[in-house]
Amino acid sequence: MAPNWLGDAVMATPLLSVLRESAGGLLVDVGCRAYVSEIFRRHPDVDRMIVYDGRGSWREAARALRRERPPRNWRSCIVLPPSFSSALAACLAGAGRRTGFAADGRSFLLHRVLARPGRDEHLSRSFVRLAEAVTERMAGGVPRPVVVPPYDWEDRVARRGLDRPYLVVAAGAAYGSAKRWPVERFAGVARRAAGRGLQVVVAGAPGERGALEAIARAGGGRNLAGEIETADFLCVLRGAACVLGNDSGPVHLSAAMGRPTVAVFGSTSPAWTAPRGPRVRVVRADLECSPCFRRRCPDGEPACLAAIPVDEVDEAVAAAIEEGRRA
Repeated sequence: MAPNWLGDAVMATPLLSVLRESAGGLLVDVGCRAYVSEIFRRHPDVDRMIVYDGRGSWREAARALRRERPPRNWRSCIVLPPSFSSALAACLAGAGRRTGFAADGRSFLLHRVLARPGRDEHLSRSFVRLAEAVTERMAGGVPRPVVVPPYDWEDRVARRGLDRPYLVVAAGAAYGSAKRWPVERFAGVARRAAGRGLQVVVAGAPGERGALEAIARAGGGRNLAGEIETADFLCVLRGAACVLGNDSGPVHLSAAMGRPTVAVFGSTSPAWTAPRGPRVRVVRADLECSPCFRRRCPDGEPACLAAIPVDEVDEAVAAAIEEGRRA
């Protein structure tokens, strides 16, 4: 069962590669919410997807898994979301030996229970440890995440009129305000990028559209927040000269597709959730209070984000784009 959030789902893809390599001939089914299904749809190590409709409640997950369960059941089921409801869904679906981390009082629903790791270990490594427990083989390392966009991604980008190099700005973060670098500073970077001849594309959730409009205006660009489905969003990210965002799903997607990526970190830790890819730059302020992993700063404006100036992020974007040109 896959994670329920884009970034976590991307960080789970190395587990799939380890399962395939460690257990030759193993068939891998992925159960996931529709929201994250595009991440796994073209993955080379996924044989079949079982997609839960709606908001992915445990009832929907259990029904879908039971309906699609193979005749001889699954030999093993890895429950990646740390919630009680995810383990309950796997149990009610009759999934075979269930493996997951101890969390949320759910251990009695699992057959193999691993201690939940700390936030000093990258999440992709933690997920791989679950695969090692199932296959009883140590992985040689943690492969890079793999996300494959729709095969016609270039045509889809062209149909949107993105006919010259462009910067994608993903300034949202559902986790909370302690992860969101100020919109006006993103706007400052967008303005400078436009001055260097780049198109600016703003991306985000439907509810963020209004708040992100200032960035699109500053860069004289397009605000696609809430306008495109995940498949088209992958295409836009794949075609970007650079993707700039907070520690959230879009930077994980772009990094996994090999695009130059700049991620701004506030209350969370790059040691735990840094995007992984060949051209990734992380910008953060090394303050004593950070990382605190809070959703909102108790002092109001997060000092860890206020301490990151426009100049530093703009330099990281320019360097990432130049590196991408040389590659």
